Amino acid sequence: MVFLLLSILSSTTIFIAFKLIGRYRVNTFSAIIVNYIIACSAGFFLSHSSPFSIEILHSSWIPLSLFLGVLFITMFRLIGQSVLSVGVSTTSVATKMSVIIPILFTVAIESSDTLTPIKIFGIFLALIAVFLTSYKPEKGHIQISTTLLPIMIFFGIGILDSLVKYAQFKYVSNELNPIFSGITFGVAGITGILLLPFNINAAKDLTRIKTWLFGIALGLANFGSMFFFIKALNHINISTGKQIQGSVVFGVNNIGIVTLGVIIGYLLFKERPTRLNWSGIVLSLLAIVVLTFSQT
Repeated sequence: MVFLLLSILSSTTIFIAFKLIGRYRVNTFSAIIVNYIIACSAGFFLSHSSPFSIEILHSSWIPLSLFLGVLFITMFRLIGQSVLSVGVSTTSVATKMSVIIPILFTVAIESSDTLTPIKIFGIFLALIAVFLTSYKPEKGHIQISTTLLPIMIFFGIGILDSLVKYAQFKYVSNELNPIFSGITFGVAGITGILLLPFNINAAKDLTRIKTWLFGIALGLANFGSMFFFIKALNHINISTGKQIQGSVVFGVNNIGIVTLGVIIGYLLFKERPTRLNWSGIVLSLLAIVVLTFSQT
């Protein structure tokens, strides 16, 4: 569970970085590009190998890594548009509730990962906890024409997480983890750079020191989030000799990120969770216990 905890902490650090980026008026897209450059560099540094070697370029996982890189930054753009169109709460709920897709996908591809009654109950609790913790009432009314964006995000994030699971299950050992993550983030960064001519403000913001400072922090956290998550999926319990079930990893990781994000928002940024949010946090603790117990 150490790697899972590090993944949750890394993902929560991303939340903090984005909050500070908004507070210090740094262009989000430019910080995202820097973030991918740093995350890519971290992966190449830890891999101790060249990403341009013939062996790497001819690896069977390269097409999947390239597709994931493009999907990463595409989903980021859709999330940004959704926040503007339907609000933070609706977008957040769509993003977090998508965890059901990789959970079901994991159960489908892993023979050792089965839906026991206890696990089904834990997943059910997790989904309710995520919804209650993420939801915040917003002013105004959502137009029917804008509901397509949250739906696209729900399926897009779900497919992205499922593909990360497939990559880990099929190709990515702990040894390949750094270079796989590095190339994936590198493709996302290149895609972002290619889009820069269409965003003049972001291009100008890349000359500012604080953009790079926040981008570096965001990039290290982003890399840690994916790197440690794959490590958690690959982890084998020494006492039992069994690999932790992917559905449990996805459930606990998602709950942990949402819950810790709300708590840090309250402590550091004086955000006021509603009663529903607090009840979601309490329920999330119960869900974590149930999901963990479902493996025994």
